[in-house]
Amino acid sequence: MLPASVTSASPWIRLGAYLVEGILVVVTLGIGWLIWAAMIGGTGQTPAKRLLNLRAISAATIEPVGMGRMFWMRYFIGGLVAGLAIPLTLGVLVFMPFWDKRNQNIWDKVSGTYVVSDPADAWGTKPDLRSA
Repeated sequence: MLPASVTSASPWIRLGAYLVEGILVVVTLGIGWLIWAAMIGGTGQTPAKRLLNLRAISAATIEPVGMGRMFWMRYFIGGLVAGLAIPLTLGVLVFMPFWDKRNQNIWDKVSGTYVVSDPADAWGTKPDLRSA
């Protein structure tokens, strides 16, 4: 069961996250994005997910996925599967979160994860800057 403030991320916010991710990669020339992603990788977030209060969690444990699973299962293996499946379906699978009950896309299914909206930081992974 999800913490009280956590909900499944809508397909629209996920689409926005992809766009923000692309902008961040371009603006930081990829290097800044990689450093930022490495710093927060164990929280189930990418830089865009952090900015938009989203998080990838394990479907089995309902906990944020670690850096290894984020990289190997979501991006490497999931990316390979999506890279093959999306063209074979003429791009229809890109819109998979719009009809899936958990708003999952193909790489979420492959990696056993789903993306949630976590505005209150239910897992306590963001530093508290108010006390600094």
